[in-house]
Amino acid sequence: MPKLLLKFSGMVLKDIPLDKPQVTIGRKMDNDVVIDNLAVSGYHARVIKENETYFVEDTGSTNGTFLNETKIQKQRLQPGDQIRVGKHVLIYEDETATAKHKSAQATAQDGDKTVLTPPPSDTRKSKVAASAEDDALPGGKIGVLLVVAGQTDKNEYKLPARVSVVGSQDTAVVKLTGWFAPKVAALISRNATAYVISLSEESKKIFVNGAAIQGRSDLKDGDLIEVAGVKMYFYLRHPTS
Repeated sequence: MPKLLLKFSGMVLKDIPLDKPQVTIGRKMDNDVVIDNLAVSGYHARVIKENETYFVEDTGSTNGTFLNETKIQKQRLQPGDQIRVGKHVLIYEDETATAKHKSAQATAQDGDKTVLTPPPSDTRKSKVAASAEDDALPGGKIGVLLVVAGQTDKNEYKLPARVSVVGSQDTAVVKLTGWFAPKVAALISRNATAYVISLSEESKKIFVNGAAIQGRSDLKDGDLIEVAGVKMYFYLRHPTS
């Protein structure tokens, strides 16, 4: 199935399957791909399917939509194309089209007796991946926080532990560095199947996708969390990605 690969600062954030006639992109929470960045318009762009072909179309954005660094209004997509929206990039992938292209190349080269050999296996990498997945959810993924606004000591945090503290205390996994940041602003816990964010005794409010939570809330891939003035996207990723 064709899909979009969302990236920020070279880091892969999530996969978006193109499983419906259109996928909308923008800052408003009712988009299919929500990008909380002031450079992105409320309803910035969309990817649409017309006669089995996918197109990217700008939907009246302020800063424009770029395909392979060329500003476009509407353009057909090819596998590997890069759509830039603000500082985020969406890569269009279509494994079916790529497989057909490779098959055609292999057929054309058959008369020349071209032989392709598989790359050598990386045993060391496989062992690292297996070790990392010991602490992962079913499917081999762990939670990751990507900071997009606010004061923290890093821009990205992996959450393999059963409980991760968000706050200014020394043992916090997600270290808040603002002057008035609470020692424990939130708790993110992991069970066998999901991640959950909870209020602490010092918490005033925690927002998930713009709505204040009551006590605790399950986290889903792509959720936007706001804690003590810090905004973070929550993603599920393979540990070695």
